[in-house]
Amino acid sequence: MSGVLHLQSRAYPLHHSADGPVPVAMAVPGHGVLHPVAGSLRSLAYNPDSTVELDLTAVVRPVVALPGVEIVACHARILTAGTVLVVYALRHDIDLRELALPELDALDASVNRALREADASVLTAVLASSVSSGLMTNVALRPDLALGGEHSPIDRQSARYNCHFVTQDPPWPPDTRVPELISGPQCRILLPYTYAWDCDPATPLDDLLTMTEPTDVAVAQQSLLVGALIAGRWVLADLAHGNPESTDVHAFRRFLDGLWADFHHLDGYRIESTQAHRAGYLAARQVIGLDDTQERADKLLGYVSNSLVAASSMRAEMLDTRLNRVAAALAVVSAASFGLDIAVFVLPKVSLATKLGVVAGLIGMALSCLLAIIVPGRTTPRRRFVPRLPAPRPRAAREPAGPGPTRGPDDPGAPPGGGPRRPVPRRQSWPVRRRRIPAPRGPADEDDGLVVPR
Repeated sequence: MSGVLHLQSRAYPLHHSADGPVPVAMAVPGHGVLHPVAGSLRSLAYNPDSTVELDLTAVVRPVVALPGVEIVACHARILTAGTVLVVYALRHDIDLRELALPELDALDASVNRALREADASVLTAVLASSVSSGLMTNVALRPDLALGGEHSPIDRQSARYNCHFVTQDPPWPPDTRVPELISGPQCRILLPYTYAWDCDPATPLDDLLTMTEPTDVAVAQQSLLVGALIAGRWVLADLAHGNPESTDVHAFRRFLDGLWADFHHLDGYRIESTQAHRAGYLAARQVIGLDDTQERADKLLGYVSNSLVAASSMRAEMLDTRLNRVAAALAVVSAASFGLDIAVFVLPKVSLATKLGVVAGLIGMALSCLLAIIVPGRTTPRRRFVPRLPAPRPRAAREPAGPGPTRGPDDPGAPPGGGPRRPVPRRQSWPVRRRRIPAPRGPADEDDGLVVPR
């Protein structure tokens, strides 16, 4: 066996409540009995945060088998903030220290893919037993998983995982694309979601889980936001295809309330943890782009909220229209019955044929009005708004102007030295508002000195 312990921490967002009493034993049908243990996040310095620890090693080993990989332990941690962390401790037959970083990353991805395919049924059974035993209550899944009963309650699309390699003096240098961050004395960030820890791999698992808590809390927050993005896209796609009836606005609102409550509960880790763990948490948060994911989730969920409000308004308008039709129909029926009473009162001594004619006429009028009210009329399609642009004016073909006639030297209007005649300005083609110009005054009269206007 190599001197490297391979840890994989997966985060599943379930938005549950785990504030009840912890049962002594929990039976999992077909997989034996589990014994939950109350625990806590031991990296917090101020206010403790409780957890529920489940040892799933005896349940997973008979089901999951990977060639060249030994499952040392499998641990489930149920956090108060509606998230479940499933941690695998693995040992490989090959020496991982001899692998380059790209090969190490490819090996980790293949192992994680195989584990997720193999343990889906086991984790589903454990979750169902946790809910039935009262260990977890009020599980709020994504709307598509909640509506589709055939889907697994384990949301594999929203799950995100961290990779940890625990060994003394890790030989792998960080990737050049990873910024230089202060991540604590034992942690070295190799890639986003991939960490190397300078520690003895024979350390007890509880201490190793405490050491990796900061990065696991960050990936738990990332899984919450990814689940919100997937749910938002699902709701938008449903609304875009014209199926607003299948979208439960109140269920989605409760889902979002649980999402942000759990996210901000975990976000308090930055001020509640110790100094060394806080540095690791902030570094992991930055390298996985958690703030950018939060901003994207805010924008998308805000757009989804506006779309849901518009869909609700449209449904309310349609309901009001139907209620108005029903009210108008009831008014017509009441008027017909009132008219029948008047006819019976006014015409008491008439023949049976006349009475039948009056009754038939009133009933026919009532039915005609009901059909006109209840049956919707033919609606003409809306015309598409196309802005009209002014048509361009036709321009007359203009011939190139040749040289104008020249003035001779004897012409009194010619410029000195002769030359071409000055061009005459063209008259404007558009109407010009004429303004009255007062007539100029003429020369003064020599007899009386008065100015004679022209």
